[in-house]
Amino acid sequence: MSLGTWQFLAIRLVDPDTTEALIQNRIDDVESFYHLTLWMALRYTAHELKSPALTHALHENFDASYLEFLTGEACIGTARPANMESNHLLRKTRFANEGIRTILQEMKMILSQRYIAPKNDYEEKKRYPASRVMRKAAEDMKVQGLQALEDPKWLPNLLQESLDDPMINWEANKGRVDHVLQKFSRYAKRIPKRKTESSLQSEEFRKSARKSRKSTPQDNRSISN
Repeated sequence: MSLGTWQFLAIRLVDPDTTEALIQNRIDDVESFYHLTLWMALRYTAHELKSPALTHALHENFDASYLEFLTGEACIGTARPANMESNHLLRKTRFANEGIRTILQEMKMILSQRYIAPKNDYEEKKRYPASRVMRKAAEDMKVQGLQALEDPKWLPNLLQESLDDPMINWEANKGRVDHVLQKFSRYAKRIPKRKTESSLQSEEFRKSARKSRKSTPQDNRSISN
C-alpha cells in the first residue's frame, strides 16, 4: 500500500512495469521529497519556462495518468520516468536560483540510479570502443548512487552542505514567483506547412485554370454572336 499524494509518489510505486514488491520504504519517501520540491520550484520560483511549456511540463510530469488494462490501477505516463533518467527537464527549465538548481540536480543524479540500467543503455559496440567505457562509468555511478541512498543521512547532509557552501548563491532570484498557467490542451493546433516553390507554382496554375474556366462561357457567347 502506498501512502502520500499520488502526484509525488516514487515512480516505482506507480509504474506498471515494476516487478518488485510494492512496499513503500524510506528511499521512496526521499524520492517523493524530490518530486514535491521539483513541483514547488516549477510553480513558484524563477526559471526560463514560458507559460505554455510550464503548463505542459506540470501536467505531463505530475498529473498525466492512464488505467492499466489488467489491474485497472492508475499509472503515471512516460514523462516523469523519462525526465528522471535524463536531464532534459532541468536543462530546459534553468532555475534562476543557484541553490535550488544545485539541490535538484544533485538529488536527481542520485535518485535516477534507482531506474537507470547501464547494460540496456550502453550496449557494447565493437565499432565504438567508448561504449564500454561509458557503460563501466554508468555501472560505477549506479553503485555509488544506491549506496548513497542507503545512508539515512545522505539527504540531510546534502541540504546542509549546500546551504553552508559559500560558493552557492542562495540570495539571487530567491523571491516567490506566481507563474500564470494556461488551460491545459492535450492537442496543439496543427502547424501549417511551409509552402515550397513547387507548391506555389501549382497554386498559381490552379488559380489561372479556374479563371480560364470562368471566362470560357462568355467567350463562346461572343463568338456565336
